[in-house]
Order: sequence, then structure tokens, then C-alpha cells
Amino acid sequence: MSVAEIKSEMAKLPPGEMVHLAAYARHLARRNEPGYTAGLDAERDQMEKGDRISGTELRRIAGELDRAGL
Repeated sequence: MSVAEIKSEMAKLPPGEMVHLAAYARHLARRNEPGYTAGLDAERDQMEKGDRISGTELRRIAGELDRAGL
């Protein structure tokens, strides 16, 4: 499947599914970066201990999504 075909199909998706795919694509693009997996593990451990995302971090992520047009 070509990039053009993927873009065309994504344009048909509801916003929630598009955001999910965008996050998945970002994950795939970063999975070989040094420290990425360790960072995910650390975040999971924090969440399991009851830590949640801060308002500042949530606003940062929302801003990234807005800038990406999602």
C-alpha cells in the first residue's frame, strides 16, 4: 500500500481512530531510539504505582497533536 493510499484511507477515519494511528506511527518511528523502550517501561511502572499524567504534560501532548493537525 502506498503512502498516498494510506493517507486517503486515514482521511475517512473518525478523529479518535486517526489519533490512535498517529500515536502508533510515532511509536513505530521511535521504537529503535536509544532509551525509548526503557522510558516506556519507566512510565508504565509509574502508572502502576498510581502516578498520573500532569496537566502540564497533557497540555504539551495536546499542543503536539494540534500542531500535527490531529
